[in-house]
Amino acid sequence: MPFFVAIWFTTVVGWLIHVAVDKHHHRRTRHRVVELALLWLMVCGAGVWGVLGGLSHIGPTSDQTAEQIGYTQSMFQWEVGWGDLAVAVLAIGCAWPRLRGTWLTAAVVALAISFWGDAWGHFNQWVFHGNTAPANVYALPSDILMPLLAIILLVMYRRGAPAADAAAVPVRPQA
Repeated sequence: MPFFVAIWFTTVVGWLIHVAVDKHHHRRTRHRVVELALLWLMVCGAGVWGVLGGLSHIGPTSDQTAEQIGYTQSMFQWEVGWGDLAVAVLAIGCAWPRLRGTWLTAAVVALAISFWGDAWGHFNQWVFHGNTAPANVYALPSDILMPLLAIILLVMYRRGAPAADAAAVPVRPQA
């Protein structure tokens, strides 16, 4: 449980501090606040914490991670770890403004597929197999809420984009 609480705490506190000290010329506009919330959710919550989660599945403590979820170490844990790292790297890439326009949507889609798939697995293990291991049950809120919030923020961000921001996204001419 501390892992999941830490994800949300650092993401929300980081976002609030960023909003408070933001020097961007659009600071504290609705669009900028939504943009920062989306970036903190993706780069910190899904990205940085995703790297830590992925490494916990493939690193030297992978046996402890498996046990906390109610499993024994297996090759599937190795695959989950690398999948977590792939989503995390995509989410961290959103930090760079040159990538943000195209990567945000891809990162949110990958996050939703990965985390909602994880949520279904954790739910099945809990309800149908009696797996009440802490990291199995406590993963559910984050696995459900993080992608949902990311989708809502992405839609708000895209709909509220000022004309200058929308024009900054490169568009290829149709042949």
